[in-house]
Amino acid sequence: MKKRTKIIFLVIAIFVIIFIVAVAFKVKSDLKQEEELVEELDSLYALLDHYPLDYESLDRKISTTVTTDDYAKVEKAVKEYSKDFVSYMKQFDTLVNDETIKNAVGIDNIKKDGPDFTNTKQKLSESKTSLDAIITDFSNYLTEETAMSYIKDSGLNEYYTDFYKQYILGDSLYEMESSKDEILDSLNTIKLLIEAEEETIDFLAENKESWKVENDQLLFYSESLLNQYNSIISKYQNLVSKAKE
Repeated sequence: MKKRTKIIFLVIAIFVIIFIVAVAFKVKSDLKQEEELVEELDSLYALLDHYPLDYESLDRKISTTVTTDDYAKVEKAVKEYSKDFVSYMKQFDTLVNDETIKNAVGIDNIKKDGPDFTNTKQKLSESKTSLDAIITDFSNYLTEETAMSYIKDSGLNEYYTDFYKQYILGDSLYEMESSKDEILDSLNTIKLLIEAEEETIDFLAENKESWKVENDQLLFYSESLLNQYNSIISKYQNLVSKAKE
């Protein structure tokens, strides 16, 4: 009987040791996974924090997963959220880097499309419409509700959702709201810039009989119109300076 009892205790002891080893291994594995995830997300955010964005590196980073299990769910959710941010930024960059937008009030475009500026007016109108859509998308995207929707149905416990929330929202909702305000302020500055270009082009088209281009210089026949033009173009240049800040 004593021998049998000893055997039972021995078996239990072995199971306890195996359990402790398994738990220790799981804890060690989880810590390693978390370290890898932190390193991966930090490197992702470093790419997102550097403008102009390196889209090739970002696409490669977002399309890969370096963790497994629950940590992989967090990683994929963060990267899906970041993927949509990158998509919006690609649209924005395509818009602001369009040659018509960049050179709408430049002397070359004035010579090419003046005095009626039919093509320029159409392009500026289309660009402003596209920018309005981007501003709306960003306004909806940069909210706590939208951010948390990327992990809502993952089945993760509070520890992992809090980990995700820390990376997406930062230390507080205020931090996210500050980032949102900064981004929307930049987008609205670009919109004002386009509107200033429209104002400049409209002014030239409306007064097309009162100016000419000579030796790559815009000359007005009226000092009054010249002063009006200088006032309009000064506003445009101030917006250009603000957009570069």
